[in-house]
Amino acid sequence: MLSPALLVAIPLIAAALLGGLRKLLPRLLTDVLALLTALFNLVLASLWTLHALHRTQVYWFGGWYPRGHMALGIGFVMDVAGCGLATLTAFLATLALLFSFRYTDSGGDHYHPLMLVFLAAMSGFALTGDLFNLFVFFELMSTAAFALCGLKTQEPSPLAGAFNFAVTNTVAAFMMLTGIALLYSTTGALNLAQLGLLLAGRHDRLVLAAFAFLMTGFLVKAATVPFHFWLPDAHAVAPTSVCVLFSGVMVPMGLFGAMRVYATIFQGCFAGTHVSWIFIAFGSLSALWGGIMCFAEHHLKRLLAFSTVSHTGLMLLAFGLWTKTAMAGLLLYLVGHALVKAGLFFCAGILLHRFRSVSEPWLFGKGRALRRTRILWILGGFGLAAAPGFALAIGESYISAGAGWTEWIFLAVGALTGGAVLRAGLRIFFGLGDAGPTDESAKVDEAPETLKESHQINWFLWTPALACIAGSIALTFWPEYTNAVHSAAIRFMDFGSYAHAVYQQFTPASMVRAAAIPGKDWLLAGVHAFLALGLALWAVYRRRIPRALRWPSHIEGPLRPFRALQSGYPGDYVAWLTVGSAALGAAAFWLGH
Repeated sequence: MLSPALLVAIPLIAAALLGGLRKLLPRLLTDVLALLTALFNLVLASLWTLHALHRTQVYWFGGWYPRGHMALGIGFVMDVAGCGLATLTAFLATLALLFSFRYTDSGGDHYHPLMLVFLAAMSGFALTGDLFNLFVFFELMSTAAFALCGLKTQEPSPLAGAFNFAVTNTVAAFMMLTGIALLYSTTGALNLAQLGLLLAGRHDRLVLAAFAFLMTGFLVKAATVPFHFWLPDAHAVAPTSVCVLFSGVMVPMGLFGAMRVYATIFQGCFAGTHVSWIFIAFGSLSALWGGIMCFAEHHLKRLLAFSTVSHTGLMLLAFGLWTKTAMAGLLLYLVGHALVKAGLFFCAGILLHRFRSVSEPWLFGKGRALRRTRILWILGGFGLAAAPGFALAIGESYISAGAGWTEWIFLAVGALTGGAVLRAGLRIFFGLGDAGPTDESAKVDEAPETLKESHQINWFLWTPALACIAGSIALTFWPEYTNAVHSAAIRFMDFGSYAHAVYQQFTPASMVRAAAIPGKDWLLAGVHAFLALGLALWAVYRRRIPRALRWPSHIEGPLRPFRALQSGYPGDYVAWLTVGSAALGAAAFWLGH
């Protein structure tokens, strides 16, 4: 089989060629070459995922294998979780490049090289087994993301969004680097497995400080409250195809980084402590806050961005439970959410292409003729609500199996985020009720991202949305997929298995059959769908309801005190980042002893 290093090397080589020849190559050839590169990554990552089902293998660059317990070389750990995330990244990158095929303004021909650099960085981040290289790929991913966010350099809004993104994530990078330095100063090691062996059972102040710095860096990338302020600003100005990767894989990459580092380095340090409650607290806060702000938004991209904050919070909550069933549910939920959210962003991109706006009030009734987009948007809304038939419902069932109290949080988030999407769909595609708020909160300053205005919706615009929504449904009825994810979750939490693979002591992987979903969980998924639709209808027809009964649909309004926190000033965002990091550090020192 081809070397996994090609998952990083080929996109970087292609990016260099497209960047160097961008003035000479026609747009069609550039699109084709970028699309073929993403397809190559998709095929290779899929093959390695299938191979990893049988055993975890480590690829050592330059043949620098471990000597005894000393891991000097840099390696890619090819386990199911990492390879699966690389496959998901390549899949969404392929669809994003198809969506922008001869369509999206390439920003002076920088779009395609940056997308491929972004793909390479995310692939390396998912696979690396070295802590410092995790940081390197983190920074490469961030640098490409900053540039993609501010691709329209002639306009002030994209530059402001990219600047806020860059400032907050650069602070996060410095925190990560500080945490890495603390660990290296006491162990002299950077390999994740070697660090886990050296630090097992140790949770002194230095280890706790390193944990706090590293987790803060990852949670900023994961857009967890109160580190999330950069995400809505970035989504509002980035091209649609870039938003797909931001919400679909880049934000989950931050969560995955925290999971990988905790499972390998800190799991042995904090055994018997209550440190995982930090993730439960931050996850619960993010889930509820993101859901409320999602329902209060009328800029479709910002609405979906706050939905990402909310659903990532649910995944962080599942991570904090730290059980095998919850971890399996987390991985199922991650993939299902990525597909549904990508499909909704593609639909929003179609609306922006057709009507040059993503303002819910302005688009009122204008989408009646977009029949395919209408169906996909409504299905996506039910998908976010974790309705029966979607992969999110299975993930939620596994997560709540060992912690029944989480069902209430999932219920609230599903109703708020799914209801917000359905509310927008009822107004835009059916013209039901009123147009929504018309105050300052509803105004949208969104520049077109297409090369020219067109009333035609070509197949390469709606096919990516169809593939994502259909995929999130198809995975629900594929039991082999659920079994593989369940087995991957067990191996992900097993540090011994990971360390054996790193030190070339391979053990065959066994497949574990996942438990069947109880009937009550399918019934609960139906309640999710009912509540989301009910809240959407309540919001759409709120003017026909007595004023005393308009809540909770009344939260659709401006929520000025809370919206004011999204100020657009990077200094404010860094201040909240400081507050969050202080709270996380204090909790780590309190719970880690």
